[in-house]
Amino acid sequence: MGLFGLGKAPGLGVDLSVDTIKALELTAHGESYTISQLAELQLPENLITEDDITDVERLGKQLEKLRKKLGSKSKQVVAAVSGNQAISKQIAVSADLDDEAIAEKIEAEAEALIPFPINEVRYDFESLGPHPSLAGQQRVLVTATRTVTVDTRVEALEQGGFEVKIMDVDTQAILRACNHLLPHLAPDLVDNEQPLLIIDLSVTGLHMMIVEQGEISYTRYQSEGLERLFNGLDEDKSISHSELFAKFRANELDGFPELFIADYLSGLWTQISRGVQLYKNNLLEAGFAAMVVVNSGAMVPAVLETLKSNVQYPVLPLNPFDHFELPESSAHLHPHGPRFVEALGLALRSFTPWHT
Repeated sequence: MGLFGLGKAPGLGVDLSVDTIKALELTAHGESYTISQLAELQLPENLITEDDITDVERLGKQLEKLRKKLGSKSKQVVAAVSGNQAISKQIAVSADLDDEAIAEKIEAEAEALIPFPINEVRYDFESLGPHPSLAGQQRVLVTATRTVTVDTRVEALEQGGFEVKIMDVDTQAILRACNHLLPHLAPDLVDNEQPLLIIDLSVTGLHMMIVEQGEISYTRYQSEGLERLFNGLDEDKSISHSELFAKFRANELDGFPELFIADYLSGLWTQISRGVQLYKNNLLEAGFAAMVVVNSGAMVPAVLETLKSNVQYPVLPLNPFDHFELPESSAHLHPHGPRFVEALGLALRSFTPWHT
């Protein structure tokens, strides 16, 4: 297996997050897909911290539980490394080059493209089609990460009984899911030439992505996510973070300090505002086609209300299960759909070519 690999239908994506691990299986039907299996498992604290796996063997056992809970016969999976641990660059090459020739060009120019020795990385590339301004050229997205970063995830997944065929990048998986879902859930955005702002608010971090012409042009990661809010409300450890999250999802905030919550929400908006300003001034208030919110933050009404109150364009909490019908046994997971966006993007990756 290289950094990436090619899976066959059905496509199975496994998302390794700090608080949970999630699996989503897609079955292809012509050019459309259905969700055939779905599962989520809560992780013990500190098993994954930020982007690091602290105990591969323990995580492997949790992944084995997830695999059995999923009940799928598929073992070939797509997983991801964090975008913070990967390098992505677009290059222009002749439209006549085939995959083998592109790979040779990348290796010949590796020193300029990849800031690590080529023998210490796994890389993948994907043609993005004709170059919009260079006749006879095609755009190619090159993504690379250190081999050791991939290997720890592969080892844990293999201990869980999976066979890793593709190791993607989380930001690309989220983009792929958005590109698949938005034409169905927000068709008005398809022909909008303004950029798209994606907000991935998880327990541990805030990841911003600006998308132009269907591709990520800017990313920024801040390490403080919903965890800072939960830690501040749970100083005496009298309530678990999962219980706090359930209350925020239900907007049951009575009894919690209003000023602290308001301060957190204000700080969240400040992080987003600064991140966008680093990319381009005067863009945030009205310069996007929409703000798409994924992950746990998309399930918190107070977060969505804060975002909506500060911009003049739509704020869309993205739930894949508003488009895909769930198996009856997984119907209870419909409200949790925003947390499965990455897993969906990983499963979709199974149906596209890979390279090493």
